[in-house]
Amino acid sequence: MGCVCNCKSSKPSTQSTQLSINMAEQYRNNRNINTQDSLEDIYQSLCNIGQEITSLGQLKPEVQERINELGTLKAIENIDTNTSNYKYLQCSDGSLFYGLVINGVRNGIGKQHWLTDGNYLESVWVNDKANGPARMIYSNGDVFEGHLIENKANGFGIFKNKKKEVRGYWIDNRLQGNGIEVRKNGIKYEGQFKCGIIDGRGQYSFPDGRKYCGQVKQGLMHGEGLMTWPDYSYFKGEFRNNHIKGYGCYTHTDSETYFGYFFSIYHQDVKQLEIFYSNDPNIQECKNLKKFKKQYGGDHQ
Repeated sequence: MGCVCNCKSSKPSTQSTQLSINMAEQYRNNRNINTQDSLEDIYQSLCNIGQEITSLGQLKPEVQERINELGTLKAIENIDTNTSNYKYLQCSDGSLFYGLVINGVRNGIGKQHWLTDGNYLESVWVNDKANGPARMIYSNGDVFEGHLIENKANGFGIFKNKKKEVRGYWIDNRLQGNGIEVRKNGIKYEGQFKCGIIDGRGQYSFPDGRKYCGQVKQGLMHGEGLMTWPDYSYFKGEFRNNHIKGYGCYTHTDSETYFGYFFSIYHQDVKQLEIFYSNDPNIQECKNLKKFKKQYGGDHQ
């Protein structure tokens, strides 16, 4: 995902805008599904008009590969039509713009290439601001496609990278409300986002058949929820930071139901989840605990 900047420039001139992605380190970590799809402002720079420029410069291989794969954004597919209003602009930050320029101002379809960062934007400009359909291709091959209003992502958008695809609605550069995130490792999340982060209520589906439905916080199963397994066993109760922890009830495969206090431990090496049960609220200090073992595959979240 990216953002379009909206900072003030020091003097009136044609301005260039750029989308940028800010992704938390944990978001890149394939071991969990924590998402931060935050579209943050960067800066604006001045453009110089009328220089002898004949191309947008050499695109990075990852960007060119994406362009070849996706084709031209439909909203600007007529950009190669000959017209005297199509001009090249060179910006002081090194970026290059090509598109409709009227009276020195970007008005209409265009594309822009940031030579330093390698990012590439296709969009529609109105009075020198990106307003309308847009696609940003980042230098690493990540892609954001959505709608911009006054240089900011507003409306439905899709972000894709090598690990996941996220679909949802942006308000002033941040993913808000209901959305869907599908990871390459088979984990899927459907539910609420707040300020670009999985938060509120939602559902995780795992490749081994497990499902969680309930409260989520900062991308984690946290609060009241229901976890079900393919063998028809399930736990309903309290979760803390992806772990079963607190009061609840567990129904085993033999249909026996246990009410009380629980906590869980994941054993990554053998892909096994142990669920411990007791009637004592101080369960973690108890010596004699009933234990249930569950196998899981892939990410344990």
